[in-house]
Amino acid sequence: MADERTVRVLLVDDDEDDYVITRDLLAEADAHRFAIDWLATFDCGLTEILRARHDVYLLDYRLGERNGLELLREALRLGCKHPMILLTGQGDEAVDLEAMRSGAADYLVKGQTDARLLERSIRYALERRRVEEIKDRLLAFASHELRTPVAVIRGFAETILLQDRQELSDGVLEYVDNIIQAADHLTRLIDGFLDLSKIEAGRPIELTKGIFDVRSLVAEAIRIADMAARHCEFEATFDDEIGDLNGDRYKLLLVLINLLSNADKYWPDGGVVKVHIACVPGAVVFTVADKGIGIAPEGVEGLFTPFYRVRDPRGRGVQGTGLGLYLSKHLIEAHGGEIRVESAPGEGSTFQVTLPM
Repeated sequence: MADERTVRVLLVDDDEDDYVITRDLLAEADAHRFAIDWLATFDCGLTEILRARHDVYLLDYRLGERNGLELLREALRLGCKHPMILLTGQGDEAVDLEAMRSGAADYLVKGQTDARLLERSIRYALERRRVEEIKDRLLAFASHELRTPVAVIRGFAETILLQDRQELSDGVLEYVDNIIQAADHLTRLIDGFLDLSKIEAGRPIELTKGIFDVRSLVAEAIRIADMAARHCEFEATFDDEIGDLNGDRYKLLLVLINLLSNADKYWPDGGVVKVHIACVPGAVVFTVADKGIGIAPEGVEGLFTPFYRVRDPRGRGVQGTGLGLYLSKHLIEAHGGEIRVESAPGEGSTFQVTLPM
């Protein structure tokens, strides 16, 4: 390992024989590098994990009435930042996949793990954690450094409105208002990147819920998207029953802006993007439809994964990170909602967001 200090390992496993096997494997890998502790129950393991006295945690899937997946999720929910590796039995592919989705650094199959494999799994988990810590520090630094100039820009624009409103033409007032809206949107993007870091760390997204008017939300999203639009215009229609919604307006605005911006980016010939908001029993449905380049069936599955980009020659010049839909999906699911897409190459795409009332 790159780091010469002793690596403290905690094994949570209700079988003492497995502890002895794991201890011997670590000793075979490097007896002077690893110090292993053992606990046999879910509750004792969770208590010790939250004390954060170990570098890495090995969690057996079978823990009496509870299991290692539950322990992993609970530890992450309560703020554990150290890597956790799940130990599973043979033929538990579904458990293995669920472990990775839940935030496990790795999983190992008992009976198929030797000293070299165990050492490598721990080494890689620790290295990934080190990289994540560097990324989190850089992200926090960048977001702080970006917030200051954005706040200054917004502050000066507001000062102009407060002091010189009577002396400015309607056109200039509109420009200043656009500056304020753009600054607010940039702040939302910064917050979105911070939410992405929480998602990758397995931590829940924090929502600030309140009652807001759906029509004003859509109108603001269209105004902001329209400022950056290159090809399209946006047209919104509403069911008569549409009124208020309970949710995090700030985050849902970011979702809508992202859907509108994507429609503009991937419709190079331009046109009118149709936005419709409908009422269904217990929910509000937001639909954003375009007639752009569309998405092939094999591309739809990856659409909500990080860094995915549409593989179409007509979309090669489109700028973006490939993170917008990935973040949007998580923001919607944090509200208890869902997002779906229907698309075909050359026929455009229709995104549908359903949010509970």
